[in-house]
Amino acid sequence: MFITSFKKMKLNIVLIMVVTMSLFISACSSGKVPDNIEAMRSIFSENKYIIHACGFVSDDEGTLCDYTNSREALENSLLAGNKIIEVDFHYTSDGTLVCGKAWGDLYLDGKQMTPGEAPTLSDYLQCKILEKFTVLTFDDIANYMREYTDMIVVTDTKETNIETYKMIASSYPDLTDRFVVQIYHASEYDEVKKAGFPYIIYTLYETEDSERTEEALLRAAKKPLVGFTFHIDLTEDQEFMSIMQKTNTPLFVHTVNDDEQIKKYLSEGISGIYTDRTDL
Repeated sequence: MFITSFKKMKLNIVLIMVVTMSLFISACSSGKVPDNIEAMRSIFSENKYIIHACGFVSDDEGTLCDYTNSREALENSLLAGNKIIEVDFHYTSDGTLVCGKAWGDLYLDGKQMTPGEAPTLSDYLQCKILEKFTVLTFDDIANYMREYTDMIVVTDTKETNIETYKMIASSYPDLTDRFVVQIYHASEYDEVKKAGFPYIIYTLYETEDSERTEEALLRAAKKPLVGFTFHIDLTEDQEFMSIMQKTNTPLFVHTVNDDEQIKKYLSEGISGIYTDRTDL
């Protein structure tokens, strides 16, 4: 009788373990988005606008300039109440992470720097963007984030690699949950997440056709992304948009400045707009 009871107890334990594992596997495969990702998605949905390259900024003559990634543009955006700012980053020739898109927009003592050729940090700090605006380093961005405690930075760092994110996580651990990292290929997700960045947007503008198939995009969407972003031209592709809707992931488009177009995309279910505008 004791042996029979012992066998029953063992069977019950095995059944409990099987049920527990089944529930665990079911939960993992259910596709439930973690609470922190849902919260960040809500922030993006509520704010609607991701300010592109720090946004428009006017020079002394009133001419609007875009793509500057400058101190003046950033301050203009923040003072207008914008909270989500996309910033481009790349390295100086001596290895300091700074803001900018193309070295050719820099001028040192009135002379244009060589396009595509990174300057030293010393030279960079003396440069003016378009001969008018003040340069920024990554450390400057971190200081603004500490001053503006609800500021979120979307990174554009395609010229860098995973070591950049490891450096940021190590040097700025208090800010990792306020960076939303743009990845350019689905294969980059795990390394960025492992480096310490939970919030990731998958931008599609560097992907190959094979990375934009239904199978590839649905597979990418199994990771808890903040969203996908893509050029507005792709919204005209009905097959592509049908696939994107199946991902059940927020969709963002770039770059839109026209009021009517912005309204159109938002009314069609786009969650957020990359824009140079700071007055929306």
